[in-house]
Amino acid sequence: MNAPTKLEKKIHTLTHKPLFLVALFASTSMTVLGNVVIAPSLPALNEHFAHIPHADVLVPLILTLPSLFVMFFSPIAGIAIDTFGKLRFLLPSMVIWSVSGVLGFWLDDIYYILISRAVFGIATAFVMTSASVLVASYYTGSERQKMLGVQGFATAGGSAVFLSLAGYLSALSWRYPFLVYFLGFVFFILASIYLFEPKTPKHTLHESHSNEPFRIWAFIPVYFMGFFVMVTYFVSPTRLPFFITQYLHESPKIVGISMAISAVAFGIIALFYERIRIYLSIKQVYMVALAAMGSAFLLFFAFHTYWVVLVGLILLGCGGGLILVNNNSYLFNIAKPHQRGKAMGIMSSFMFFGQFASPLITQPFIRTYGLLELFLGLSVVIFALLGAVSLRKI
Repeated sequence: MNAPTKLEKKIHTLTHKPLFLVALFASTSMTVLGNVVIAPSLPALNEHFAHIPHADVLVPLILTLPSLFVMFFSPIAGIAIDTFGKLRFLLPSMVIWSVSGVLGFWLDDIYYILISRAVFGIATAFVMTSASVLVASYYTGSERQKMLGVQGFATAGGSAVFLSLAGYLSALSWRYPFLVYFLGFVFFILASIYLFEPKTPKHTLHESHSNEPFRIWAFIPVYFMGFFVMVTYFVSPTRLPFFITQYLHESPKIVGISMAISAVAFGIIALFYERIRIYLSIKQVYMVALAAMGSAFLLFFAFHTYWVVLVGLILLGCGGGLILVNNNSYLFNIAKPHQRGKAMGIMSSFMFFGQFASPLITQPFIRTYGLLELFLGLSVVIFALLGAVSLRKI
């Protein structure tokens, strides 16, 4: 094993400074703002634009349209950053992300808002892909596992904070949550001061200039898992609010708190990912996470009390957090250094496609069989996937 060079020691020192970590993980957590900030404003937006033809279709698009553009542009972003570098795209994208996000505060035409959301989605694709690949480029081995866990914690923590902030602001006006995107300018300043373009170590330099083609088939299981976990995890924000209010007859006021508890569980388990990997292999982490998610939906189906639902939400958050961090770790392990951007870009595309497809997949099932039957069906499918993973060599 080669001893670290002076340059590598200097990079190690730089990448462990507190303000550097704040800049890095603020950049990676920006993308959670996309849907979280606008979601509480949807009822007020629907009322404000009620006079517009097809407002019932157009208003929800304010929430989902960025996901579609992330899905289409993430692979392009991955190819671009592999070719030209990460910061060259990250910093301008952060500015565009902030400007297009905050524009909704001033716009009063729903079609202009939708155009701004489309631009916002394109910027999100570049921010998400660049920032995630930077984490993989700055750190290696167990250190990378630790930082991927911190990234998951920062993302979930940001989600919980922004969900609470957006809920408060949306009570004042549907316009005010758009102002939260001003935080992007703060994150941009931090990133421009503290982040740097990582250099490839000499002992892997020959890999970076390799002409070895990108073989997508090697990544299909990882991409499928990213898509699958998003389809199932997003049942929580899209279906459980109806379960809590209509089936359990609880107050709508506790829905936000319930979702936040799941996000906190997601973040905490991600933070402990490095320690979990000491005892469990990548395959075993997948199995434990799937068992947690399958058990959560089984609890939703079998026990109709709010406290059991909270336990299920904690299990769902833990399972989802483990799978996403484990997935990124596995992806960066099997991807060549010069292919990480492309590999992560396609991963982002699959994950956002899962978010977008989740209600489209689950709604026909609910219409035909019912919400409780959906929970049972998801549990069966998840445990079947658990069995398949147990038989596969990873």
